[in-house]
Amino acid sequence: MKRVLFVCNNLDHGGIPKALVNLLREIHRDYAVDLLLFYPWGPYLKDIPSDVRILPSEGLLPLLGMPQAIVQKQSKKQAALRAFLVIWSRLFGNQLPRKWIFSTTSELSGYDTAVAFAQDNSSRAFAIGCNAYVLQKVKAKQKVTFVHCDFEQYGGNTRGNRKVYREFDRIACVSRGCREAFLRVMPDLAGRTKIVYNCTDYGLIRKLAEESAEEFEKEHCNLVSVSRITPEKGHLRALKVMKRVMPEEPRLHWFVIGDGPCLEEFQAGIREAGLSERIHLLGMKDNPYCYMRQADALFLPSFHEAAPMVFDEAKTLGLPVLTTETTSSARLIGLTGCGLVCENSEEGIEKGLRKILKEPELLEQFRKKAEAQQLDNQVPREQWERLIRSEE
Repeated sequence: MKRVLFVCNNLDHGGIPKALVNLLREIHRDYAVDLLLFYPWGPYLKDIPSDVRILPSEGLLPLLGMPQAIVQKQSKKQAALRAFLVIWSRLFGNQLPRKWIFSTTSELSGYDTAVAFAQDNSSRAFAIGCNAYVLQKVKAKQKVTFVHCDFEQYGGNTRGNRKVYREFDRIACVSRGCREAFLRVMPDLAGRTKIVYNCTDYGLIRKLAEESAEEFEKEHCNLVSVSRITPEKGHLRALKVMKRVMPEEPRLHWFVIGDGPCLEEFQAGIREAGLSERIHLLGMKDNPYCYMRQADALFLPSFHEAAPMVFDEAKTLGLPVLTTETTSSARLIGLTGCGLVCENSEEGIEKGLRKILKEPELLEQFRKKAEAQQLDNQVPREQWERLIRSEE
């Protein structure tokens, strides 16, 4: 049985940790799987299969996966050290801080494949570091890294990061559009760059969707967004659109599930716009599906995406999607007929929003298409098998 190591920073809320757990649940019976979490924390920790061995996080490694707020609660000294390393990384780059952190840990060896599952945001960001750890501290016959973003657009498209990716044997991109964007930056890696779609736990989603939650008003048009509230997710520009549309559309309500660095600015903008009764901030939810089940459409106003897991989750629940055009939205939503893909701009979002409000029959058409989708993990499972067998 092949030995496989997965490395991730933590299992906090978000698409990458969820994708990792879903993949582990698909493959754990066929491999001897070890999992190293820099900080073994997060809501998805309980979902890891029992036969996956979770390795201890040694030395100062937890600092790479631990939020600053948690470090401060646990140790003022470590909080001060982490703050210093964050500042150093911003000013001079993260190579030396990470190398020093790694020096406090043991080397891992004996693996057929080692997988860095979480990507770095930039070469000046201290946290994460999975790619560097796998390259520097793990001995394996094959080293693989995953790309979960539009590499061409996101903040980690730096000279330092590009150099790191060239050191891996295989790069796994989570959609066709994701791979195309990556190869526009590094076309010389085409032979090593494969597609491995995210796995989805369809049965669990349907089960969780049946749990009770506060009821949406059925006479309203209820949009729901499920994501971190970060700059690239487009909440702030969507708010500008809502300020124009909501006064003319009294039925329109927007429910936002998630939190993140832009939350306070988003909250303030909602208050200033006088839309607190129409835009509902529900916070982070371990189970967003009982809210998605009630919504009229999933709303993604993102600037850029790779292959949002929430697309498949929406299809599982027969939920139509209104999304901006990103690397994979045309294939995953537009071509499947499960929703409307609008131009990636404020004007495009407003046009798409007004269209579904004026033509409610569209949402019913999208819902029927979503409910008719054949959903399973056969393709991503086969892609994973080909990836680690190093087949062309």
